[in-house]
Order: sequence, then C-alpha cells, then structure tokens
Amino acid sequence: MLATAGDDAKTMALRTTFGLLLSRDGGQSFRWVCEKALGFDGAWDPPIAATKDGRIFVGTVTGLRVTSDGCDVRDVSGLAGELVADLTVDATGLRGVAITSTPSKPAFVYRERVDMTWDRMGKGISHFTFDTIEVSTKRPMRLYLTAVAEDGGGKAAHFFRSDDGGATIVETTPTLEKDGRLFVSGIDPKNESRVFVRQLHQTGSELLLSTDGGAHFKTVLHMNGSMPGFAMSPDGARVYAGGSNPKEGIFRSDDRGEHFEHVGTTSVKCLHVAGEKLFACSDPFPPKGYALAVSTDHGATVTPMTTFEIAGPIVCDAGAGVACNAAWPEVRAAIKATADEVSGVAGVNAGNAGSNGEVDASPSPASSLAAAAAEPAKPRRACGCDVVGGGGSAASRGASGSLFFLAVVFGSVRRRRTWIRRSPTDAREPQEAGLVEP
Repeated sequence: MLATAGDDAKTMALRTTFGLLLSRDGGQSFRWVCEKALGFDGAWDPPIAATKDGRIFVGTVTGLRVTSDGCDVRDVSGLAGELVADLTVDATGLRGVAITSTPSKPAFVYRERVDMTWDRMGKGISHFTFDTIEVSTKRPMRLYLTAVAEDGGGKAAHFFRSDDGGATIVETTPTLEKDGRLFVSGIDPKNESRVFVRQLHQTGSELLLSTDGGAHFKTVLHMNGSMPGFAMSPDGARVYAGGSNPKEGIFRSDDRGEHFEHVGTTSVKCLHVAGEKLFACSDPFPPKGYALAVSTDHGATVTPMTTFEIAGPIVCDAGAGVACNAAWPEVRAAIKATADEVSGVAGVNAGNAGSNGEVDASPSPASSLAAAAAEPAKPRRACGCDVVGGGGSAASRGASGSLFFLAVVFGSVRRRRTWIRRSPTDAREPQEAGLVEP
C-alpha cells in the first residue's frame, strides 16, 4: 500500500510487512519506520492514509496513530481500544476518515474534525465486519463501504452507502453475477453515484462499476487472476486496474472506466495516482524486481524507484529512532535472507510461482481480525515471513513457498488479507475459499 501527501507526492509512505518506508523527497530515498515505533507487532499489517499537510495515519488493532515525521508518533485519543480496519481522507484531503471493526462491538465510521479531534458517527452496524471505505469528493457526506458478515455464513458480497457521513449506513443489496468479497476502490470525482468496486472470487477478479450509487453493478473488466491494483486520475477521466500476474499486468481506461485496454506487463501489488504520475508496487526480489515504480506514460512503461535496499531506519533524536535502530540489523539480515531464498527458487518455479503465480484465500475477516487483535506479539522474520501455507504435493509446496515470499513480502498483508495457498484438506466452506485482496 502506498499513501502520498498532496499532488506533488513529496511525502510518501510505503507500507511493507515489516513497517513503513517513509520518503520526503518524492521517492528518491526511503527510511524505515519500525512496527514497534508505530505501535503494533505480530501478524498485523496496518491500513495507512496521508493528508495533504503531510500527516500519516496508521491503523492498529488497538487504535489509531499519527505522525508527521516518522519520529514523533502519537495516539489518536478518540479511537483508543478500537481495531481500525481501513483509512482514507475526506473531500478536502486534510482530515482523516476511519472505519473500525473491533471484535464484539458494532462497526463504526469515525471522522476527524477541523480541530483534529475525532467523532464516532451514528450507532454503527452490528453483525458485520467493515473491510474498505471511500469518500466522495463531489459530495463530501456520501461514502461507500464493504463488509462481510461476522458469522461468515451466507453470501460474501455486502455493499453499503451513507449519505450523512457515516451516521446512517444502509446496505444496497445489488444483484451480482458472482458472489465474492467486495473492495470499494474509487468514486468518480465528478459524479458521486459512479463507484468502482473490485470483486475477488474463486475463479478470478472483476472490476465492477455502479452508476446509481451501488444499487446495480456491471462488470467493466475481468481478470483470470487477482486484481490487487486500482487507481484513478484526479479528474476521474483515466482509470487503472492491475493484476498480480504480469501477463495481465496494467489495464487503462480513458473514458471514465467504461472500457479498458491492456497497456503494461508487470506484476502489480498496488496502484496509486498522484498528479500525472502512476505509481505501482510489485515484488522487489526477482531479477529486475522492484518495490515501487513510477510511470509517466499512463502505465505503458514503469521505471523502478526503490527495492528493499533502503538507507536504514528513520533518523531521530529519540523515540522511534532509538527503537528502530536497535531492530534494524535483524530486519536487514532477514531481508537479505528472503532475497537469497527467493532468487534460489525463482528459476525452478517460474512457471507457476513468483510474480506469475495465483493463490487461494486467507481466512474470513471476521475470524482473522479477532485473531490478530487477540494474538500476542511474537518474534518473526522481517517481511511477514511467519505466515505460511501448504500444498498438496512437494511440487506445489515449493511453488507455494516461492509465491509466498514474492506476493507477501511487500503489500497489504493484514491477517485478513494475506495471500497463501491452502491445503486440499482445508475444511473451510466454499464461500470462504475465493481470492482476497492482497
């Protein structure tokens, strides 16, 4: 996940499975901010958001934290004790918006006020776990959310809308051709009723478009594999979607998302637009791999900006700097070990692993969010390498392991959204076995 502050994207926060990479020079250099300094540890990989004035919000299983420099990291008092499931900013770009999915509590929308205090909106909703949220820039009080049922039963696709900033939340119950988890991805800046949603399911991914506020959806793009990337130009005229399989790569629409053409072949883990630049996250360890790249020709080519060969921890006089300095040698060694391991198996499994691979789903959000909240912090290798999956045969286990390092070492890997390969003996219900967002 990438968050930038303002259209010039001078401030960039790149979330990894071992903390944040922070840049103040538009991605020319990055410094590492460790998980301990940000207030979490273990299996949780947090949602992040950046405001135009350079503040970076980080959601944890026990609340919300904010920093402007990576050194002074503070708690947001209004969300203490809440599991922050997703973050965005309001129409001004200056105030944060959060959704919480704290186990055994209703799910709520929180909004930041001008004085930087936070309000909890309405009565929330019960029996659902919020997944994603987006706020309209055209109509500031219009927002869309996706969720799953807490009990994990029934359909996977649940879509919600609010016209009063989250105080009242209503499920729209659209009829969809396929069932599968929904991830609200973008709202047309010129029309608050045009909303894009990615749907990930057992046989691939769909990019869905609604022109009536979520009452109905149509498929505007299908991918056979996972679709972790989505981005939109500031005026909404250009829309991008990205697939983890480089053969699918980057698709672009020049007519506000009605029609798409294939423009780039690169494995995508995230897409982000700032001004006229398109940024792409990918796998940093294969030959010619990168953690972050930029495109200035609307996705046709990408130029790598950084791998995980970063300068080191954030430079601070105290606080985060001290904590991260102590942890850096172990993290640096783990990154190198991961790179060596991936490079050793990439050639063997090139046909069905690495950036070309596809995988099955993680556990459902309701159960895995609760597990992440309850799980004590534990030692682990950097890059999220403690999350493992199995395969049916020796060959499939090898492919799965290679894919795990490439797909999980960088990207959105919250416990509820981790890409792993499940064993054939996995006893989950069929509706839980589809693809989920990386």
